Amino acid sequence: MKKSRRNNEGGYALVAIMGVMMFALILTTAAAPTLKFESQREKEEEMLWRGQQVATAIARYQRVRGGFPTDLNDLVKGIEIAPGKKLRFMRPSALCDPMTPCSPPASNWRTVHPGDPLVKELLEAYLATREKGQILLPPPPPMLVQFAAAGGGQLPPGLGSATGAGLPPPGSGDPAGQGGSGLDSDDKPKGPILGVVSRKSDKMFRNYFGIDQYDHTLFFPEVQVIVSGFINPLVLGGAIAASGKDDNCPGGGVLIDGKCWGGLIPGQLKRDPNTVTPGSGGPLP
Repeated sequence: MKKSRRNNEGGYALVAIMGVMMFALILTTAAAPTLKFESQREKEEEMLWRGQQVATAIARYQRVRGGFPTDLNDLVKGIEIAPGKKLRFMRPSALCDPMTPCSPPASNWRTVHPGDPLVKELLEAYLATREKGQILLPPPPPMLVQFAAAGGGQLPPGLGSATGAGLPPPGSGDPAGQGGSGLDSDDKPKGPILGVVSRKSDKMFRNYFGIDQYDHTLFFPEVQVIVSGFINPLVLGGAIAASGKDDNCPGGGVLIDGKCWGGLIPGQLKRDPNTVTPGSGGPLP
């Protein structure tokens, strides 16, 4: 009799354990999509920040060299301005778009060259957003207007360094000096790089001047990334975010408006439990 009672109690306990496990499995399954979407939102925020860094670096490089880079690594390597002293334009982490896999020091951005239709698409989206008046935008940068109007894979004629455009510097990988966007022997794009765009083909959570596809969100020099739900440190005047180190951010990056920006390891999401969240670099609760 006692043995039968023990068996019954053991059976009830087993049923209870199975019920708890099933309930936990249901909760985990229900939470999985939310966690996935939240992770993508954070990666998207970091993509916007890194894309802004690349666009700003290209603009700075052009002003210093009088031409556009032909390799994104040139922005990281910088140029020698004095014996033993280099001027670097961009952090290595910005070489990697967090939306797709990346193996640093290689870059996974798709580079945009003269004649790419995304330049005209960005100009049209910018003008449409400005006309709606929902965001106070200045007139589009002259460089964007001129490259959108030129098309044909050629640099616009008569655009000197004073207007923010020019041929690549001698020996930079465009021997013909035409600014073409053809392919070299390794099937890699050559010619001046005007901007970058993600290779991910999917819809964004936010919209960028009305553009809501990752692979159409072009980061272009002198176009500030203004997106709802995204705080752009450069727009806020935090230009120091492009370089340097902040002791308040042990996970990397700099502290701007209470958040650590630009501290991710290229190609990885890094979580510092005391300082940053993955993707955005914001403080953990």
